[in-house]
Formats: sequence, C-alpha cells, structure tokens
Amino acid sequence: MQSPVNTFVGRKAELKRWAALLDTQHSTGQAVVVVGKYGMGKTQLLDQMLLQAAEHPSLQCVSMRYVLAPGESPGMVLRMILDDMFQGARYEAGSLDPDGKRFVQWTQFYRRYGFFTPQHDPHLHLLDRLRFDNLKNSFEQFVNRLQLFAELLPDDGRLLFVIDPALDTPASRFHLWAQVVQKLPPKVFFLFAQRYKDTLATDKEFQSLENVHFIPPLDTQGISDLSDSETQELTDAYEPVLKNKIADRQVLQEVFHRYRNHPYAVHAALNMLMTDSFTKADELPPEPMPQSVCPLQWKAVTEHPLAADAVPLLSSYAVLDVPALDEMVCWVADISQEMFSRLLADPYIRSLIRDGSDGRQIYHHYFSSYLHTLLYTPDGKLTELAENQYRRALTGYYDLMDRSVKPDPQVTVRLAETALIVGGPVLFAATLCQTADAFMRLGFYQTYASLIDRALTLIQPNTIEASDLYFQLGQLRHRQRDYKSAVKYYNAALNTARELSETTRVGKVLIGLAKAAWEQVLYDESERFLQEAKNKYESINDLQGLTEVLLLAGQLLSDQGRYQEAEHVLNKALQSTAGMKNHRQQARNMAEIYAAWGRMYDAMGQIERATREYHKAIDLTKDSYDRRTEAELRYSVSSVFERIGNLRKAEENLQQALSIHREMKLMENWAEDSVYLARVAGLQGRPDVAELRMREALDLFRQLGNDARLKELTDESDDFSTVGVG
Repeated sequence: MQSPVNTFVGRKAELKRWAALLDTQHSTGQAVVVVGKYGMGKTQLLDQMLLQAAEHPSLQCVSMRYVLAPGESPGMVLRMILDDMFQGARYEAGSLDPDGKRFVQWTQFYRRYGFFTPQHDPHLHLLDRLRFDNLKNSFEQFVNRLQLFAELLPDDGRLLFVIDPALDTPASRFHLWAQVVQKLPPKVFFLFAQRYKDTLATDKEFQSLENVHFIPPLDTQGISDLSDSETQELTDAYEPVLKNKIADRQVLQEVFHRYRNHPYAVHAALNMLMTDSFTKADELPPEPMPQSVCPLQWKAVTEHPLAADAVPLLSSYAVLDVPALDEMVCWVADISQEMFSRLLADPYIRSLIRDGSDGRQIYHHYFSSYLHTLLYTPDGKLTELAENQYRRALTGYYDLMDRSVKPDPQVTVRLAETALIVGGPVLFAATLCQTADAFMRLGFYQTYASLIDRALTLIQPNTIEASDLYFQLGQLRHRQRDYKSAVKYYNAALNTARELSETTRVGKVLIGLAKAAWEQVLYDESERFLQEAKNKYESINDLQGLTEVLLLAGQLLSDQGRYQEAEHVLNKALQSTAGMKNHRQQARNMAEIYAAWGRMYDAMGQIERATREYHKAIDLTKDSYDRRTEAELRYSVSSVFERIGNLRKAEENLQQALSIHREMKLMENWAEDSVYLARVAGLQGRPDVAELRMREALDLFRQLGNDARLKELTDESDDFSTVGVG
C-alpha cells in the first residue's frame, strides 16, 4: 500500500486559477506568486501546480525548482541556474561524465524536447550558446537564455521555474527578480513562494507588473487553513495505515479543531501517529504551534526503533542546512548507504525529509529551525554530535572540491560557512583565502567580496587575517581590472602587514602592486615596488621571495626591450637560488629563470640560444619531477621549432606536453595542446589528424565551459585542414 506521507488535499480554487493561467496564450512570460503564512502548505501547493502542469493534456511542461538557502541572493541563484543549464547540456551532448546530480532536471528538460539529438543539433551549436561568460553580466545572459529557450520550444512547450526561499530574504536582495519578470519571454513561467509579509507580496512596484499574478488574490493573507472537509479527506487517506489509532474519529476531530485545521500541524500529527510514540490520538500535542508540535515530532524520532541512525541523519540535514546529495548526508551522519535507504523507507522518517532537484533536506522550515536549536547546548556551544558532524561536513566539502574538475557553487559557499562554525572567524578567513580560486572560476565575484567583508567584521583589525583578506580583495579587483580598487585594498593589506612586521606578507603585496602597475604600463612604478620587495626579502634572507622578485624584474625589463639589464637581473636571480636548502624548490626556480631567458632570447630572435635555455629548464624540471612546468616548457620549445619550420620537432614537444597534462588531468592545458597539435597537423597537410585533434579540443573546452576559447575556435564549416599556428 502506498504511504500517505504528506498527502495533498484541497486548494481547488488556487489550482483552478493556476490552470486558467497555464491554459491562456500569453504574449509575454508570466510570474505567479503563491502567498501564505508559515506552515500553510505553499510548497505542497507549488508541487501540485507542477504536477498539474506535467499532466496537462495539451501542453508539454517541464519545471525547474530552486530552493534558496539563507544568504543566497538572486544573483547567486541566477548564476547557479546558468551553470546548471550548461552542465545539463554538456551531459546530454555526451561531453560530460555522469558524476553530478544538481543539473538532472535540466537533462530531463533537454531530453523532453530532444534538443541534443544528432538531427536537432548535429554540431552542438546550442551547447556553445549556453556557455557562461564570466566577463558578461549574469542577468543579461540569463534573460538571453530564456529567450533562446522560448524560441526553441514548440508551440505547446512551457518552461516553469519555481523559486522557493527557505527563509525570509531581505528586500534589498529581491529587486533582481522584478527585473527578470519584466523580461520574461513567452512560454516561460516563474513561480515564487512568499510569506504574506515578504517582499514580492508587499512591493507595490512588483505587484503593478502586468504579467504578475497572486494565488490567492492579494486582498487576503494568502492560502488559508484547511476546511473541515479537507481535513477529513486527509484523515481518510491515512486511515488504512492508522486503523488502530484513529478509530475514535471524534477524538481526532477535536484535536484538529484545536489545531484550527492548520496544514502543517495536521500533517505532523497524522505522521506522528504512524510511530510507536503515540498510541492514541488524544496523546497528540494540544496546540498547533511549532513550539508544541516540533518537540513531539523529535520525541518520536528519538523513540523510533531506528533512532540510533535516525537522530544523526536528521541532525546532519540541519548541519548541512541546504539541499544535500545522499552521498554527503551519509558521510556527515556517518551511516551506510544501506541504512540510509532503510531510514527513507520508513514512513515517519520519510515524512520529515523533502526531495529536491539538487538533493534532500528537512521537509519544513518549522522543523528545520527546531533542529537547529538542538545543535547547541544551553550555553551556546555546539553539542558533541553537532561539532563532530560540522567537522565531517567541512572534510566532505574539501573532498568534493578536490574531486571536482570545476568547483560546485553550493559546495564552495558552504565550505566557507561551515569553516566559520567549526573554527570561528580565523578559520573562516583562512578558508576564504584558500578558496579564492574557486570563487573566481565560478564568477562569484560579488559573493566572494561579500563574504570577505563579513569576515573583516568578525576578525580583529590589524591582524594577519585582516591583511590576508585585504590582499584577496586586492587580487579580486585586480582580476576584474578595477585597478583603482585593487590598489586601495593592496595598500590596506600592505599597511597592516607593515604594522605587524610581517615582512613576507609585505613582499607578497608589493609584488601584487608591481603586477598591477605593470599591466597599466606604469613601468617605473612597477620597478619601484619590485625594488622595495627585493629590499624586504633581502633583509630577512628570504631567498624564495628574492628569486621571485628578481625573476619578475627580469621579465619586466625584457618586456620593455631592455635585454642587457634583464640578463643581468636574471643572473642575480640565478645566484639567489644557490643558497636554497630545498633542492626541489631550487631546481624549480632555476627552471623558471632559464625559461625566462629562453623567452627573452626568443623575443630577440636568437632561436638557438632560446632553445638551449628552454632545454636547460626542461632538464631541471625532470630532475625535480616538476611535470607541470616541464609541459609548459615543451609548449615553448614547440613554438620555437614551429617558427623555424621544424614541424616534426614542434609536434614531438607538443605530444610530450599533452601526455603530461593528460596524466595530471589538467584539462584546460590538455585542450590547448590539442588545438596546437591540430594546427601543426594542418601545416603538415594532414587534415584528418587536424580535424580529430580540434574536435578533441572543442570537446574538452565544452566540458570546462570555456566560453572565450570556444568562440575563437568553433568553425561552422568544420574544416580544420587550413588552420595554421598563430
């Protein structure tokens, strides 16, 4: 017999209103806002609306659901949706291994309409159009994608988005949804869940948009309590599995009368009756308020036959706080997959957990909030179980980061948040510094800056952590080419590091300032920063720092065509490595210096000297087993041989570089190697090999979502035979 867990009843007027909106042909996309107090069943109503759409007799409807976690701004959600769009497309196009679940709803969407069948898109042009470009505005890209889908959908096709905030979201974060709604193309619907005092339910400007509809109308406080008949219908659904406990219907009706037919309380009560904790209906809590219902729901968990594993399972969901994949939940709860499946098969435990497109979570805000209170002792410290689970979550997030070719948006953000809980502001700051590259690769510039700003309010001023965070802000703005802001933050980091006499950090910031000046063609200023950094590293005999500065100075001079001075400085860099005790690092630095010499001689047109220096560097990387640097040098040597017409040697070195990059799973480098091998093959008059290599490169770039390179390389004629090395 099918479990009655969280059975849906009633809401006929609301569903009728939704059906009318769905059936009507609209010249623009439409937004529907479901409004109600906590516990009134907004999520269940939205689920039913999606089910009704999916079963529509004359429309093909596919839905996407996104539950907003605390702190997730609309901008972050748009960015995650864009990423899921592309990842799902990659999977359907066959260019991504099936190792992710966040984007599964998108694969179903593409499959429903056959967007990536060979007949529909033989050359994957659609996939290319779905790539995210970090240098472009997320909002504009999102709207463009919606317009693209509206054009591709058949006349009876509909794309539905559900945006369901887990908690109240500040008004300042919601303005972007109004902008999205104003730009919705035909065939696209946005469905929002809102409390009756939330922003979209109270904002007059949003309400005035012609394509916005409220269910129920705004002159109410949203969807209401169940009627007596609806509560009776719900009770009837449970009766087959609760015959021994609801035989006395009069007692149960009295309980629900006290509950005022409150949907959350009624569902919770019926689900609790499925456990052994309640032997009859009059043992149910007397009032429907969460402070009465939630403790008894938890009591039923702690007294459950599977309590030993159910307690850590539900606690782990509270710790993770957002929809989580089963693998991660099992790790944090420290339970087996077999036990996890057994717990989900239990009707009561199942009633407390909600399925989502990107994982599972606690079913309702009321119960989730209550579980969060149980994570702490009365004096505000984490319980032993919670502390252990947060530490396991931190480890799990780090593991997911290490295993991913591309950072996962949710994991990246939750890693930092979890570090704050586990280790406080200091670990929070350190983790933000460690995950800087992940935030940058995701394009989460605003999110990363906001998290650093938050960390700066938590840590003590004039500390090492403050200096490091300012440095990261400088790096962020530097990457965005906002040099004015970058210099401001670099200076803040520099001043703090100087006050603390952190000479190594002072040198690192000065190098950042030197690079920023160099990129702005402020060569004199760049040289001054490098000279000061050199003095700092010499004062503490930091040979590694000194070598880095001298190497940069030599490259800067070479860039200006001051080759004699550059050679002198690079000689000094080579001398500074002599006293290093770490022989591996010494060899790596020497290789970089010889490589810089090679590039300088190459620029001077002295090919033989350039080749000799490159090979010195390669020999050193082999000795130190510095595979990545060896591959980079092989690429440089290949470029030299290509220019002098020795295509066999050029190909040979590229093959060696590709072998290393493939071995190390450096996919971006591997892809670039394939590009140049294709071009060398083209110059050799081997079109079949050229085409094979270029297709390999395009496939790799698609997997990585590298928009810029795909735009440069995609040739609609699919003819790579005439492409030469640039």
